[in-house]
Amino acid sequence: MKTRVKVLGAVALAAVLGGVGCAGPKEATKDVEAAVPGLAQKREGLVTNVDRKDNRIEVNDVDHPGAPDAWFALSPKTKLERDGQMVTWDDIHEGTPVRVSFEPEVGAEKTYKVEILTGVKADEVKVKAEHLGK
Repeated sequence: MKTRVKVLGAVALAAVLGGVGCAGPKEATKDVEAAVPGLAQKREGLVTNVDRKDNRIEVNDVDHPGAPDAWFALSPKTKLERDGQMVTWDDIHEGTPVRVSFEPEVGAEKTYKVEILTGVKADEVKVKAEHLGK
């Protein structure tokens, strides 16, 4: 009986990690990243608030309509980029389309990188936000 349970558990884990029953490998990866604490996650959206005093930004989530806006704490180790080039804190404003790489924390998220989106990707995020009324 224990062997049967172990085999079923292994099959279930393989199905989740392999993406069985998901829309595709990209979505399966997001599911696994969201389920594993300590694993970096990403959010794409528009900056809705900039708190320069406490070095943090608030970003909506254009891929998850019901998700509340989240605060992301920026530290000296946080990379700020646009098109692969380093930028400064002054380049981030309300309405800026961004992709934030972070690790969930209590309070503001621990932020590794903020990418200012440009071109087609920036337009895509703006259109999604507009459709969601954000």
